[in-house]
Amino acid sequence: MACISNALIVGGSIAGMNTAIALANAGVEVDVVELAQEPLGASLAFSGRAAMALVELGIYDEVHATGRPALPGNTAMSIRNHMTGEIINPGPQRPEWPGAVDAVGVYRPVFLEVAQREAERLGVRVRKGVTYESFTDGPDGVDVFFTDGREGRYDLMIAADGINSKTRELIFPDAPKPQYSGQLSIRWMAPGPQVDGEGWYQSEVGRLGFYYLPQDLVYIPAVINIPEQRWVSDEEVRDIFTALLDSMEAPAIRELRSRLTNDSELIGKPFYWLLLSEPWHKGRTLLIGDAAHATSAHMGMGGGMAVEDACVLGQSIAAAATLPESLDMFMKRRFERTKIVVETSNRLGQLEQQSAPPAENVALLTKAFAVIGAPY
Repeated sequence: MACISNALIVGGSIAGMNTAIALANAGVEVDVVELAQEPLGASLAFSGRAAMALVELGIYDEVHATGRPALPGNTAMSIRNHMTGEIINPGPQRPEWPGAVDAVGVYRPVFLEVAQREAERLGVRVRKGVTYESFTDGPDGVDVFFTDGREGRYDLMIAADGINSKTRELIFPDAPKPQYSGQLSIRWMAPGPQVDGEGWYQSEVGRLGFYYLPQDLVYIPAVINIPEQRWVSDEEVRDIFTALLDSMEAPAIRELRSRLTNDSELIGKPFYWLLLSEPWHKGRTLLIGDAAHATSAHMGMGGGMAVEDACVLGQSIAAAATLPESLDMFMKRRFERTKIVVETSNRLGQLEQQSAPPAENVALLTKAFAVIGAPY
């Protein structure tokens, strides 16, 4: 039996909506508030134990059906010659175990629609365009006043409000701020059919990779070194991305370059990271996901760590006799694991900026994947 009866989740994205599923499965009444009216973003990848977390949440089959299962031989993680397209390194080795399921890539808006449907099927109440106005964390509950004029009392308030979490600033005012990684991320959902040659390509301008999604989209993430922290305009993002494509002659990249038009929507954001010291909770308020452990995409495990947070919190709430015990249980299982992902991703970005040999990055990735291949 769950040690709490109800919970509020602030933020209805990856960590928030999947935590709602996990808590509802544990018998907790859940409210979710999310400022965004519609899900946004590019692609998400779930592999290893993160894919098993989707099984635990009960949404893996639908995610698999609407997404892209992993290619044989880890092809999407391979490193290719940017001029010829030939594979020059097969990529990191991930651990395997009996009963493991396929890794899967999925269009982020589709994934969030799947998660929200499952949450609402379980009785979770989701309100869009709403967040909290203020809250008071007391010994008997958290009293919350919302921007839509409603109010409520909850046994637990869970902040899944992202790397720039307002809740983190309120309950941990001395917490470190997000740190710039020295790199710019550009993502493009290119329309059109599948292109042969999935994997990663690196030139003197930067690196990019791609894989196909069933919505007739090719997901293309790119990483460019920009040592100084500065604002990058949409026009500059387009110029940088165009220069990156033009620096490569591999047939697959030439095909994708032909699809880039003046109307193509590019998502350009600097990579920031954050790792909040433990504990991530104070009183009856808990931080999860990017609010506590934001990472760059170098390991492709940001979304995976968020869904693992959801499962472990659900298990902890169901297993512990009291809320403090459950939060301590959650922290013991989550801190070191997320620390590995954040620190490894940050180190991978540093190696790229130092022009380290690709084999050095692959070795570091392989070592980290072996560690997080253990059960969460």
